[in-house]
Parts: sequence; structure tokens; C-alpha cells
Amino acid sequence: MARSASQLGSLLRCPHCGRHLYPNGLDSILTFYCKSGHKLSLSELLGTQVATVREGLEAMLAEWVGHHLVLIETAEDARKNGYSDVAHIYQRHAHSLGTRIDKVPSVIAESDSSKRIILPEAIRSVQPLDNG
Repeated sequence: MARSASQLGSLLRCPHCGRHLYPNGLDSILTFYCKSGHKLSLSELLGTQVATVREGLEAMLAEWVGHHLVLIETAEDARKNGYSDVAHIYQRHAHSLGTRIDKVPSVIAESDSSKRIILPEAIRSVQPLDNG
């Protein structure tokens, strides 16, 4: 499991300069930045013809799904052991990541490059979180 957003994006490359792209967890829309200062929305990234973008995006989504499942499992474990405050923190992080995961397929579907992106089965089967 990746420990930070920067590890999650390390497989994506900037189509302008080739440096690593990193997702910005603070944006309401999914935006990627490279250390050269280039900023790309997910739609712009999908509009590129660079094969490594597709491969990196698929790997990033698979990593996000795995991370999401670990967060949910950790929240459930904390709740079962009486740590409701800790469970709430993990559940909040899982919800935030789940929201990001949910946004990506819709943008991919709208993209002209959607025929080139094959979503892993785990991404298509992600269930909404119970915020209860």
C-alpha cells in the first residue's frame, strides 16, 4: 500500500516533460502536477496520446482501489475493537478516496480516449461507503 499521494502517482509521467505526475488531494476535481510545474486535469491527461499515461493511470487506479479497501478494513477493525474515533478517521479517509475513485471512470467515459483505457475489475466493483 502506498503511504502518500506522491507514491500513488509515481507511475504517471507528464506528457510535456516526462517527469512524474502526482495527484493533488486538495482539488475538488482530480488534478495532476509534475515537479516542473505543469498542471493537468484528468480530462487533459486522458486527451494525450502517450501510452505511458494510460498504463500509469491504470496502475494508479488499481493502487487506489487497494488502498481504499485497506482503509475500510482498518475502520471496521477499529470499530470492532471499540475505537470508534479512530474508525471514524479511517472511514473519512476511505470516503474521500472512494469519491476520487468514483470520479475517474466518469471522466474516462467522457474522454475520447476511453476506448484505450481498460478499467480493472476491482474499480468497476467498488461499492459506495456507508457513512453511518
